[in-house]
Amino acid sequence: MHDFSCTDAAEMYYGTLADRVRFFKESKEGIEIMCKAMEDMRNESLQEGICEGMKATARRMLAAGKYTLEEIVNISGLSLEEVKQLKADRSA
Repeated sequence: MHDFSCTDAAEMYYGTLADRVRFFKESKEGIEIMCKAMEDMRNESLQEGICEGMKATARRMLAAGKYTLEEIVNISGLSLEEVKQLKADRSA
């Protein structure tokens, strides 16, 4: 458990773990791999957030009851199938 709380590979007891930490934190290749992984994770989270925002907009429009499904599709950016699913989930 000690090694998992260490930020410096030199303080770690388990050699294999220390070597991997050293690789990802100190080598150019390892840093590039970690930067790419973090960027991919950030982009994925951003897309999930955008999608959730679009769904929230569609849910509010469905709740208002004054928009057609086509209007909701055009305004929210969701597909007709996604809007229909949200409507079905709402009435369930």
